[in-house]
Amino acid sequence: MSGAPSARTVRLLVVGAGFSGIGLAIRLRQHGIADFAILERAPALGGTWRDNSYPGCACDVQSTLYSFSFAPNPGWSRTYSPQREIWDYLQGVAQRYDVMRHMAFGEEVESAAWDEAAQRWTVRTTTGTWRASM
Repeated sequence: MSGAPSARTVRLLVVGAGFSGIGLAIRLRQHGIADFAILERAPALGGTWRDNSYPGCACDVQSTLYSFSFAPNPGWSRTYSPQREIWDYLQGVAQRYDVMRHMAFGEEVESAAWDEAAQRWTVRTTTGTWRASM
């Protein structure tokens, strides 16, 4: 008889692999924190820039300002970059800063509860359970 799979445990959980989640992951790594996971419900990173691909989709902020300060992109093709170019930028930054290995795709969060006694979060996703102190 097989029991329920054990919870995956990390120090820190990040929900979402869009601009913010990627930026946080990079900063965590730069501060020596590697015990974390990024839960992403989709099969790929990118958030808004992965999901919105309608004709003419582009940034409404000048591209030189719409990038990470630690990873500027001097090669934007236009002042207001198109969706695909921004998505490619995000994928490239995530690979360059080695945060892809922290991403768990297909992990839609169903619930999150703080356990005061244990001082940790229990997060249930569509594929199982995660535990984290942050």
